[in-house]
Amino acid sequence: MNKAAIFDFTVEKESSAITVKRSFNAPLDPVWAAWTEADILCKWWAPKPYECVIKSLDFREGGRWFYCMQGPTGERHFGYFDYEEVRPKKYFAAISNFSDEHGNANPAIKGRHWKISFDPHAGGTLVTVRILVDSVETLEKIMQMGWKEGFTMGLDQLDELLAADNI
Repeated sequence: MNKAAIFDFTVEKESSAITVKRSFNAPLDPVWAAWTEADILCKWWAPKPYECVIKSLDFREGGRWFYCMQGPTGERHFGYFDYEEVRPKKYFAAISNFSDEHGNANPAIKGRHWKISFDPHAGGTLVTVRILVDSVETLEKIMQMGWKEGFTMGLDQLDELLAADNI
């Protein structure tokens, strides 16, 4: 019997942060792989009907993940993660931003600082994502873009992928 997943999405205006806690009924190894290996990450990152196209992924401190989310009519939205700290199967931190097709940051939106931790939990894995932004205005802009809905869809897609044991 599958346990109900923990899902907690909190927007903290006073600290310009978002915290997402999401449990998965899967062991740590496949959950970690889903966040750090290109061939798996691209299967769940973009909310349907978009698909994630990974241009490059160098998962290490100082490395970069550069990708685009491509829509069904060909529109493309680029972004990147610059990895700052990696503790294998425990934690990683990165700065992310939307970008142009060459990986240059979009100046209209400031970068976001991500801290993502992975913890064994009730026979599965709890992933905690903490995202810090520069201001309440940036936070509101991100939320108005539908970021919560898109990220939630991606996490649900990851859950389906893990449940199908396709990792």
